[in-house]
Amino acid sequence: MVLSSMHRKSGRRLSRAIERRYLELGGEINYKSSVARIVVENNRAVGIQLEDGSEHRADYVISGADGYATIFDMLDGKYTDEKTRGYYEKLPRFPAIVHIALGVARTFEELPHSSFGIDFPIDEPIIIAGNELNQLRVNAIYNFDPTLAPQGKTVLRVWFPSDYDYWKSLQQDPDRYRAEKEEIVDKIVFLFDKRFPGLADQVEMRNVATPITYERYTGNWQDSFEGWLPTTETFGLRMSKTLPGLSNFYMTGQWVEPGGAIAFVAVSGRNVIQLICKQDKKLFVTKV
Repeated sequence: MVLSSMHRKSGRRLSRAIERRYLELGGEINYKSSVARIVVENNRAVGIQLEDGSEHRADYVISGADGYATIFDMLDGKYTDEKTRGYYEKLPRFPAIVHIALGVARTFEELPHSSFGIDFPIDEPIIIAGNELNQLRVNAIYNFDPTLAPQGKTVLRVWFPSDYDYWKSLQQDPDRYRAEKEEIVDKIVFLFDKRFPGLADQVEMRNVATPITYERYTGNWQDSFEGWLPTTETFGLRMSKTLPGLSNFYMTGQWVEPGGAIAFVAVSGRNVIQLICKQDKKLFVTKV
């Protein structure tokens, strides 16, 4: 999937393609509409209530939102059992991350295209956000996709694991929080400039997202960016798409599909629709 996106030069268009297809099928999307709670009557999900207080009724409620928020906030933790609670108490999760993007006036034609970026050593270990780094990875060099960077320019992306609690504590002091972000990006630019001489003067855009940023924008529990970590314990684990004691409700996404990532999440949504078709005694069909 990643290689196909690179070949088609269509990285940013993926979400719009999904949106367009959904609208063509008669769907309706309400952006900037945060869900406060799932409305339940007689142990049956009947709709949602938004943060503005408005309610929307539905035959079925499907949550593709954060698993922890869905179960323990939107449903007040009323529909769980020992197995469900055990997932959130014991299963390992993908770590929180710090993500840095740099827009530079340079194309890096000398570097081969790579779907996973390149690693390069640094002269001596460096401390970033309390973690010691011995080498740096440029996770992506977006000089192949005109939807991500103008001609003659490139977006460099680097991310690394970081401690959620560290940033949550730092957030209490906004000035320290902002200063830490600026210090991190300064260090990254310095290291990149040593690897690619002259780069520091070519940086035209810089952006830093911390675990708190991710949590605020996506709602992901403690910024676990792909949910459950694939391990010998979780690989192949089949998680229920429903919750005990609650009817007409389903969950999709990375919190019911260990391993996360777009492909798994897409299959998860498809599987839920199959379950609903079965419940309604309708034939599940697809159309290209």
